[in-house]
Amino acid sequence: VELLHDNWNKEISITDLSNVAQVHPKTISKTFPHYFNCTLSEYRRRLKVEKSLSMIKHSKLSLTEIAFECGFYDQSHFTGIFKQLTGFRPK
Repeated sequence: VELLHDNWNKEISITDLSNVAQVHPKTISKTFPHYFNCTLSEYRRRLKVEKSLSMIKHSKLSLTEIAFECGFYDQSHFTGIFKQLTGFRPK
């Protein structure tokens, strides 16, 4: 979890996580939802949206720039995920 939080904007593979945790990648895939009530991918999207909230509140960056900084493909992708997780549009 620390690795995910510390590197929220970087691409971390399940192999990277399994090496740090010293378990097989399938173990992470199977047990992650048990502890976090979501998949690893969903957890990473939540982290990105959480970080984007701070950027929206405290920076003068455009939504396109924030989407890029948070690792989304484009503003449309960012807006869709943001609304899916929060129920609101980023603006």
